[in-house]
Amino acid sequence: MKLFVPALLVVLSLTSCYHSQQADLVVHNARIQSMDEAGAIYQAMAVRDGRVVELGPERQILNRYAAKEQYDAGGRTVYPGFIDGHCHFFGYGLNKQKVDLTGVTWWKEAVDRTVAFAEAHPGEGWILGRGWDENKWPMAVLPDNALLNALFPNRPVLLQRIDGHAAVVNQAAMDRVGFDPKATIEGGLMVMRDGRPTGLLVDNAVAVFQKIFDQADEATKRRALLDAQADCIAAGLTMVCDAGLDVGTIELIRAMQREGSLKMRVYAMVADVPENLEHFAKSGPIQDDRLVVRSVKVYADGALGSRGALLKRPYADQPGHHGLQLASREHFLDVARWCKVHGFQMNTHCIGDSANALLLDVYGEVLGGTNDLRWRIEHAQVLSPEDRPKFGAYSIIPSVQPTHATSDGPWAEDRLGAERIGHAYAYEDLRKTMGLLALGTDFPVEGIDPLQTFRSAVFRTDMKGEPAGGYHAENALSAEDALRGMTIWNAISTFWENDLGALEAGKRADFVVVDRPLTKDTGSAKAKVLATFINGEALFPAAQRR
Repeated sequence: MKLFVPALLVVLSLTSCYHSQQADLVVHNARIQSMDEAGAIYQAMAVRDGRVVELGPERQILNRYAAKEQYDAGGRTVYPGFIDGHCHFFGYGLNKQKVDLTGVTWWKEAVDRTVAFAEAHPGEGWILGRGWDENKWPMAVLPDNALLNALFPNRPVLLQRIDGHAAVVNQAAMDRVGFDPKATIEGGLMVMRDGRPTGLLVDNAVAVFQKIFDQADEATKRRALLDAQADCIAAGLTMVCDAGLDVGTIELIRAMQREGSLKMRVYAMVADVPENLEHFAKSGPIQDDRLVVRSVKVYADGALGSRGALLKRPYADQPGHHGLQLASREHFLDVARWCKVHGFQMNTHCIGDSANALLLDVYGEVLGGTNDLRWRIEHAQVLSPEDRPKFGAYSIIPSVQPTHATSDGPWAEDRLGAERIGHAYAYEDLRKTMGLLALGTDFPVEGIDPLQTFRSAVFRTDMKGEPAGGYHAENALSAEDALRGMTIWNAISTFWENDLGALEAGKRADFVVVDRPLTKDTGSAKAKVLATFINGEALFPAAQRR
């Protein structure tokens, strides 16, 4: 009898715990890499009301929870949902309705694609395209509009470079907007040849045509957002940081999220124009379940590929040319003061070493020292060694895109020279300054795939595994830090770390299933996303469910 009573108590205890709690979803037979501070790995996870309830061993979770649905991960690896720290989500969707010029091997091919598009879309409206990159052509020469003028004498055409910082327009496009090619444009230029406009616009000159991008009707914008969402979710992205949106687009995103058609979480950076700042000065930041608006996107300079990045010393391949500063120091100071007063982050596009130095000093003047305001430098591509410590001194987060290093690698040294290239795309050096990095892609400038972000960060190679040994491999990130940069560090950089970025009890159940672990040694070049969940809802199905 003395032996029987304890045994009976054990049986009763186990029985009382069996399926004692309800869950909406149980994920099991998994390798769940939580990305919590301890780096814990679990076998199973229970989800209720869109949040993680508990993680633990397989038998414990399956025995404790009666779930409406179960997801058998088949032994695959589960990560927190991937976050793109800097992209153009809405612009990507709009681009799917334009002429796709990615991968063209010369300018004539870009024009031929434009002609085919025009034949499929007859009329008198604008023809827009994006994606050409002269650095990938046999002769890396920037194009002009001679062919477009001959083939499209009456219909306006604007074809953007892949980075959006340069474009070619035909004469009809200039006539449509009343563009004066001889006018002085602060931070921009129209390239002239023999006193005549070539149609090649750089940086702020492209912005003169911005109103044609803003004329899309609501149906077009809705389709763009849904198209972008579908591709992001299929790639394993559960949240995006959209770098520069107007009030109208932000309100449309908010409306679509509330009605349930847009599931994607969006951290929207407000475009730096007066009407946007006036609006948010009155309304204040937004912190919804799926939308955060508490940052301003500012442009300090242009892009390195189109020689618009602002450099301290002239371009190695264009003597006397330093690039373009897109606004005055006084303007940057005004925006910085506005951000500090209104509780917004300042997130500034800085490519060249001169632009980075300028904005780091502006930030320092307004911030005054260490803080928890989490202002960011977007891209932080070329930095003089003497400027790098300013990130730590003023608590500034570097927001970088590893695929820029591997795609720019073949020509970046031509722009910068042998000395400066050693201080460019220096992600590990930057990580040491603040202890974290926000990682993104800048899509559609680069591809949308977060797994390529991991590969470029860790192996410093492109999709083909080039260059052998990695591009300046001394600045590769560890696999663990690359994953942090795609998850918890991106959550921190957006003030969303209490809800996102790690799989922990109480946090949102945003997660992705990958067919193999992402490590330095497991063949990550072949890794594939199998499933994507937001708030515990399966949005991209793959493995077995029951």
